[in-house]
Amino acid sequence: MPQCNSIAMAGGNTYNENCQQQTDVLTAALPLFDDIDLGTNVTIADYGCSQGSNSMIMMQHVLNRLPPSSAASLIFEDLPSNEFSSLIKLLPQLYGSNPSLKIYTSLIPRSFYEPVVAPGTVDVGFASCTLHWLKRMPMPKPSNETVLEYYAKRPDRNAPAAKEDLREFLTLRGDEIKRGGYLVISCIGCFTDEELAHEYKDATIIRHRVVFRAAEQLANEGKIPLKAMEKINIPIHDRSEDDFLSGIREFSDTWVMEKYERKLISHPAYYRFLKACQGADETKKAAAAKEYAGIMVDWILAVIGDMVKVWWLESGVEAKRIDGLYQELTTVAKDLLWKEGPGGAEMPILYTRLRRL
Repeated sequence: MPQCNSIAMAGGNTYNENCQQQTDVLTAALPLFDDIDLGTNVTIADYGCSQGSNSMIMMQHVLNRLPPSSAASLIFEDLPSNEFSSLIKLLPQLYGSNPSLKIYTSLIPRSFYEPVVAPGTVDVGFASCTLHWLKRMPMPKPSNETVLEYYAKRPDRNAPAAKEDLREFLTLRGDEIKRGGYLVISCIGCFTDEELAHEYKDATIIRHRVVFRAAEQLANEGKIPLKAMEKINIPIHDRSEDDFLSGIREFSDTWVMEKYERKLISHPAYYRFLKACQGADETKKAAAAKEYAGIMVDWILAVIGDMVKVWWLESGVEAKRIDGLYQELTTVAKDLLWKEGPGGAEMPILYTRLRRL
């Protein structure tokens, strides 16, 4: 059986520094909190807080709606391998900006595919850009498949596990969230075949793919073992709208869907790229494209960079060589993406607010 997914975002505050698109995803979800009656003693849980910068935005938005002297218990959950130290450094600004409130914080180093808090204790739960992460690591890439073939087959391979994971997540949150409480979800979705055929490119897949094309190049040059390439097993699955909605409908005796919307959220760097290209000559356009490609590779490596390093170590790469090879991987990936072109910028996001019956 595949091992449990226990690898968090890249450390060293890297995720906080490169999560601008996730910030825009979260910001678009904030109106879902605005007509919830929070009361004066509320418990809020962020399922998948990572290093905290986006979690702070959500928590502050909710705290702004509380009357003076209210009590707020804030729960931050993520894997034990998560860099909670980055989040802890942000907490003082949350206390300082809300002096009239009584704020109590808890950090929970545990997977959200396990019980996180005691039953019936949470008023509002939140999960943004987290539910595409699978509970278990997928099987490694077959040695007879190229990177492109692997990514073409990955959605179908991961779909059954993703379906079970959604069931488990909704079951666990149904135990933890009070009757009448809420669960707000921003889930990364996937493009339809029609969208991909006529207008859009899958930005997430393009960004993943260039990183592993770069690793494939290093393997072909003998710099990393070929077996390191076979361990392309990023534990994610971008759900279709039908899969997401049907999964929630299975729990109609636990959850009622009060609001739902599908949106396309672009990386903010894409708009800067378009602006830089307006009226520019070919040299400046090329420079803008190279800068944009660099930002996109930094974005994806802020998510999967530590996974790549762990896979290399497990594949026999000497620890002292890891950092140098990783820098080479980064350079090659940026060059590949620049040559390929800007690619996609949008991510389909499925937004919903569920109320616990």
